Amino acid sequence: MTKQIARQRLSRALSRPRLALLAVVLLGLLLRIAYAAAIYEPSLLAYGLDDYILYRVGAELIAQGDLSFSHDLFLLRPPLFPLLVAALQVNDFAVIAANILFGTSVIPLTWMLARMLRLSPRRSLLPAFLVALDPTSIKYAGVLLAEPLANVLLACAFVCVLATRESQQGKPAILWAWLAGGCLILSAFARPAAYMLWLPMALWLLANIRSRGGGLPLFALVSLPLLGIGLWLNHGLATFGHNTFSTVGNWNLLYVRAASVRHQATQQDIDAVYAELAQRVEARLGNDTAGITAARRHNHYTGSPELQNALTAVALEVFLEHPLHYLLTIPVGAYRLLIKVSGGLFWLGVGWNVLLLALACGGLWQLVAARRWLDALFLLLPSAYFVIGTLLFFTSGIDTRARVMVTPLLAVMATYGALWWLEGRTGKERNCA
Repeated sequence: MTKQIARQRLSRALSRPRLALLAVVLLGLLLRIAYAAAIYEPSLLAYGLDDYILYRVGAELIAQGDLSFSHDLFLLRPPLFPLLVAALQVNDFAVIAANILFGTSVIPLTWMLARMLRLSPRRSLLPAFLVALDPTSIKYAGVLLAEPLANVLLACAFVCVLATRESQQGKPAILWAWLAGGCLILSAFARPAAYMLWLPMALWLLANIRSRGGGLPLFALVSLPLLGIGLWLNHGLATFGHNTFSTVGNWNLLYVRAASVRHQATQQDIDAVYAELAQRVEARLGNDTAGITAARRHNHYTGSPELQNALTAVALEVFLEHPLHYLLTIPVGAYRLLIKVSGGLFWLGVGWNVLLLALACGGLWQLVAARRWLDALFLLLPSAYFVIGTLLFFTSGIDTRARVMVTPLLAVMATYGALWWLEGRTGKERNCA
C-alpha cells in the first residue's frame, strides 16, 4: 500500500514538470553540498590547493589595484575567476559556496537544452536528473577551481545557440547569438579550454541558416569571441610582449603530455623526466643547465615568447623520439578523460561513466538514424572539441575534468539512448505478449 501511494505521488509530481525539476535541482544542490562538506575541513587541507593558489594570488593582486592585469600570472590564468575571487573578498568558503551554486545551475540549464532538442517536459527531467547525480559534476562543483564558473557559462552558451536557431532571424535571433558569443568568451576567460569553441559553434549555426537575414545572427555569435580574443592578445603583446591567450597550453604540452610519453618510453622516475625536460628547455635558451631539478618546470609557467617556443620545440622532439608511445598513451588519456573519477567516488564514477557513455553513443546513433543530423552535430561537435583538445595536451593529470564541460550534452544523448532501449524492450515484450 505504501509503495502504491509513493508511485501515485511520483506520478503526480512528474505531471508537473517544473515542480519535479525543482526537486531535482534541490537534490543536486544537496549532493554537492554534502560532497564539499566531506572533502573539506576548516583549514581546507583536505583538498590540493596548487591550482587555486595561483587564482588566489591573482585575486589578491586585483584587490590591491592591479586592474590592468600587469602581473605575468595573467599570461597563465585569464582574469575572470580571479576577479570573482576578489569580488568575494578572497574568502575561500564564499568561493566554494559560489561554485556549488554555479555547479547546481547547470541542472536546470540541462533541462532547457533537452526541451530545445525536442524532448517533452517530462522526458527532459531525465537528463537534468543525470547531471544532478553525475559523480564528476558533483566533484567539480564544490571545488576551489574555475571549472564551475566556466561550465555554467558554457551551458548558457549552448542554450543561447539553440535559442538562436529557433528564432532564425530578426532581433531575437541576433540577441540570442550575441548572448551565446558572450557566454563562450566569458567561459574562456574563466578557463582557456573553450576559447576556440566559437568556431565549431559558428559552423553549426551556419548550417542552420535558412534565410537571407540569417547572416546577422552568425556575425553576432562570432563578434564577441573574436573581440575578446583580440583584446586579450593585444593586452599580452602590449604588457608582456607576448600575444598568447594563455601560456598554460605550451606548459601542459611539455610537462604533462610529453612528460607522460617520455616516462612511459624510458620508465624513468617522473621527477627525473621533469628535470631532463627542463634542462633541454634551458639549453635551447642558452642557459646554464647545471643543477636543474624537477622544480625548475614551475619557472616555465610564464615567460618570453622564446621560452614558450622552446617548450613546444622540446615537446615535439619527445613525440618524434617516441612515436609509438605517443600513440599508446592516447587510450590511457581517453580512459582518464572519460571514465576515471579519482578519490572516494572511483568505483561509482567508473560504473556511472561507462553506462553514461554507452547510452550517449546509442542516443547519438538514434539521432543519426532519424536523420536529425543537425541535432546530432550540435551534441557531437563540442564533445569532440574538448576530447580532441584535451588529448593533444593531456594523457595524465586529468580526471574527467574536461568531460564535465559537456556533461549536459552527454546527458541529453544518454536520454535518447535510454528511451530507445526502453522502447525497444517494451516493444519486444508486447510482441511476446
